[in-house]
Amino acid sequence: MHDSRLPLFAGLVLFWTYRVLVLWLGPVPGDRAGAAALLAGTCAALVLAVLQARALAWRGSPGNLAGQAVLAYAPLLVLGNAWRPASPLLVASVLMPAAPARARWPAAAGIVAAEFAIRAVWLTDGGPGYAVWAAVVTATGGLQFLALARLGLLVRTLEATRTELAARRAAGERLRIARGLRAELGRRLSAAAASDDPGEIVAAARAALARARSVADDYRDRSLAAEIDAARTVLAASGVPVRVEAGGAAPRAPKADAALAGVLRRTVVAALRDGRPGGCAIECRTGPGGPERLRISFSGPVPPFAGPLAASSGEIAGLGGRLVTGPAVEAEIPRAPAWADGPVGAAPWLAFAVLLVIELDQLSTVATNAFLARDAGSAMDPVCLAVAAVALPLVAALQLYHVLPRGEAGPRRWALPAQVLLVLAAFAVAGPLVPPAYDGIPATYAGLVAGVALLNVRPPWSWASAGALVLVPLPLLYGAHPPPAAALLGLLASAAFMITVYALGRLPVAAARLDGARRELVRTSVLRERLRIARDVHDLLGSQLSAIIIRGGMAAGPADGARLAGLAGAALATVRSIGAEPAPLRLAAEVESARDLLATAGARVRVAVAEPPPEVAALFAVVLRESVTNVVRHARARRCEITVTPGLLRVCNDGAGAARPGAGGTGLANLRSRAAEAGGALAVEHAAGRFTLTVRMPDAGPSDPARLGGDADGVDPVAGAQLGHR
Repeated sequence: MHDSRLPLFAGLVLFWTYRVLVLWLGPVPGDRAGAAALLAGTCAALVLAVLQARALAWRGSPGNLAGQAVLAYAPLLVLGNAWRPASPLLVASVLMPAAPARARWPAAAGIVAAEFAIRAVWLTDGGPGYAVWAAVVTATGGLQFLALARLGLLVRTLEATRTELAARRAAGERLRIARGLRAELGRRLSAAAASDDPGEIVAAARAALARARSVADDYRDRSLAAEIDAARTVLAASGVPVRVEAGGAAPRAPKADAALAGVLRRTVVAALRDGRPGGCAIECRTGPGGPERLRISFSGPVPPFAGPLAASSGEIAGLGGRLVTGPAVEAEIPRAPAWADGPVGAAPWLAFAVLLVIELDQLSTVATNAFLARDAGSAMDPVCLAVAAVALPLVAALQLYHVLPRGEAGPRRWALPAQVLLVLAAFAVAGPLVPPAYDGIPATYAGLVAGVALLNVRPPWSWASAGALVLVPLPLLYGAHPPPAAALLGLLASAAFMITVYALGRLPVAAARLDGARRELVRTSVLRERLRIARDVHDLLGSQLSAIIIRGGMAAGPADGARLAGLAGAALATVRSIGAEPAPLRLAAEVESARDLLATAGARVRVAVAEPPPEVAALFAVVLRESVTNVVRHARARRCEITVTPGLLRVCNDGAGAARPGAGGTGLANLRSRAAEAGGALAVEHAAGRFTLTVRMPDAGPSDPARLGGDADGVDPVAGAQLGHR
């Protein structure tokens, strides 16, 4: 049973316990039916409780609703008005999603009208006031249990669908990126694959490689804070003084943060590409509830930014903001509302509306009881009347204040003590206003305040204060020796309202937190997908395009043109496969491709391969492709050695120059990340003009080159004869 159902079940138990006790004890002495009728009514109540629990906590059915209707009204035939209204939960049941949408509210209104008609036309011994009371209780009780059921259902639905939603959003992001890549790179590579001119193919590959690197960089997870640090480092390394003002920034939405990060990154790259500015100022301002602003200005000549920031302009506009690209770049994005959209955003207002109905019901009940008592000749103390007229509406207002949707902000600390003092004053001074025979001031007022105490006081003091609030009104209303029946019924009713208020305050918070966790899971899943695609674009497509450029520089005839066109076709196939789960590379094919590419670059190659397991082979194939591409692009290697064993890949070349501090670009970071995800480790060694890249996988087992099995030495263990045996 999920925790979100507990308030509903507790409310059901208290509701039917109260109803059965009223049935047996009678609201006033002498109002009791025969024992057989009471037993029948008790059995009907138990069956009703089961049907209603199923309809509200799980899923109802037409048969369930029909059974509830029969059992809610049939006992009236033998019990009359002793059978208090049992239809509030029927109202809640017909308003649940299982009922036909168009019939829900008309059916609920019909149930309330039927309850009034039965008491006003048929069972008239209670008078018109009782008929009105029965209809009001049916409506308010139905809304009360509906809120408990719907809020609990919302919490369960959010939890059940968060993984599914994350998968759908990740798939959608994958398709969106794939369409963009095909549009931006597919045209260039299609033209290259159809050409036989090496120069044309290489030019297309260069343009595609530049765009692929830009795309891969854009898809990485870079927050605005990280981009500010990166911009500070890059500009300082280029000799450009930097001034950053980013203090007092409030937390911003992920999409806005990413969009502003993109603006900063593209602006700095564009400024450095065409020269060196005299200085740079980066200003970031975000006020609570205000727009998010980023301003980047340079001293000295700067290029026009409209072209480089075209993509950012669309992103900012999509978030409802604006981007100005003059001598200074200014971006502004309005801050999104603090509350969520849809059912999660509506949940606090649903709770507030239901509690408003409950408070109006409580006030109208006191007013009705007072009028009935006055009409019957009871004396009205003006002082008591004035205290009740002032204190009870203030108690109701403070009650609503505690559950008023206000985001993360909580109520003022003085509100709960003030509410407690007011309700106790109302009980002490105005309690005798209405005689107990007319139900007086309902003890349930204390239950409502006790629910607020549960919400706002830390355990265990919350339970102690709530218990005291439920018990204290009894002597104030009934004297030192309250009637046992009245005390028991008052406690049950107060406990029911206490749980209702607590649930109405807590379930929307739980839904909001769960929705926040679900949104974060979606964001993480989408980001993971973007990072995967960025890595594939860099490692796989980037290596293919680099190979085309390298081989194109050594092309000598038509045969080379055809070969380059074939490589362009393979790169085009990679672009088209990025939107789907990519097929793993084949290690054997990558070894041959590496041998060929290194030989074309004039390096002597020595290869030693022992086939690893399939999952390891796929990783080694990716690492080998990127490593060999880097050897050809960045080194002047005369010799290159490639070693593959079941648990190790080593690529060593003798063309490395002096090591650069901090060197190790995106490619190496991607390879290290891939190795770590597979449970392995990547290490590089730069010494004496040689560069060695090694990937080791765990649990490769002892050396067994002949695949003989047994121990590494080929001899099975014998007790007492092998090291480690005792």
